[in-house]
Amino acid sequence: MKKSDILLALEKKFDYLPKREVERTLEKILHNLVSNLSQGNRIEIRDFGTFSTRLRKARTGRNPSTGETIEINDKHLVHFIPGKKLKKLINEE
Repeated sequence: MKKSDILLALEKKFDYLPKREVERTLEKILHNLVSNLSQGNRIEIRDFGTFSTRLRKARTGRNPSTGETIEINDKHLVHFIPGKKLKKLINEE
């Protein structure tokens, strides 16, 4: 599902709101999530899951095409742990 698909679904659900308002609201929510994660904050959405950042330490890697050894710097990654309700809904058949 892409961002445009989410927008279409929200526009249908909230048909009494102008499309531009739905788009602005989604943009604000996403910006808020990104902003908090970039500051190192943890985001918990009940029944959905938890987003946090993890530090991947620097390491020595290898360029697969040349075989050359390269140094890979530290980097932060987004980590997601699904909530119990989300796990249950996904695994229902």
